Amino acid sequence: MLGVEGLTPATFFVVLIASSGISLLFSIFGRGGGEFKLPFFVTFLTMLPFFDLATISLFGILLQGITMLAIYGGRHKLVDWPLAFALSAVVGPAAFLGGYISIGIEAIYLKLTFAAMMVVSAVLMLQGRTVSIKPGSFGVWHRKNPTGVEYDINLLLILVPVGIVALVAGMVGISGGALIIPICSILGGVPLSVAIGTNTLLILISSGTAFVGHVIRGTTPWALTIILAAAGVIGAFVGSNLHVGLKDRVLRVGFVLLLFAAAIWMILKAYLV
Repeated sequence: MLGVEGLTPATFFVVLIASSGISLLFSIFGRGGGEFKLPFFVTFLTMLPFFDLATISLFGILLQGITMLAIYGGRHKLVDWPLAFALSAVVGPAAFLGGYISIGIEAIYLKLTFAAMMVVSAVLMLQGRTVSIKPGSFGVWHRKNPTGVEYDINLLLILVPVGIVALVAGMVGISGGALIIPICSILGGVPLSVAIGTNTLLILISSGTAFVGHVIRGTTPWALTIILAAAGVIGAFVGSNLHVGLKDRVLRVGFVLLLFAAAIWMILKAYLV
């Protein structure tokens, strides 16, 4: 079916619904959801190698990122464009490199590494810890988003961590938003809603460059890839529009719960698959 040997209609339907549902849920928090979607693909699309499943995941996240960016940046005006482009200059090359070199690395090590990083990130966000930022200090950037919210960003503290996350995320086959958003919020001092909105551009850059790195090194079942990505776009459109009605506290708690759930599932799949 769809050029994939062993793919049954029942399995295809389950994966299609899951792709849309996961995209809907994670788009509420400005994330690609690859840390959930990829393990789901690994569970049900067992006829395909992990590397190709990562490619499918990345393409879906790429189109989802475009959808979220249009809504978060256009309708909600929650994207800090200068910050997004500054971080993209780090995220793009790092994600491409991760996608390109991942073919020679065991999947279990990639999954466990990212899962550990998600747990640490969730704990810090749950505790509400942030780095103290002194306005006017070297490396501190004063920002004002289109809605009038003003804040100071410690750009020097977030560039290297964001680059490392993008590298590992590109290897795993996800966007890295699960960690980029907490880094911007905890280390950079970016308001959570703005960090979520700004991350939508980084999702596009990270998943796009990592996808290219995967495509040139492996095979891609294009029919299945495009259909699952289209289902994800529908979910992303609905989820992104639900975001604006949520309070900061709800966003923070929901984000932390998703981090813990994704980390646990990724750990389980690392040992069970």
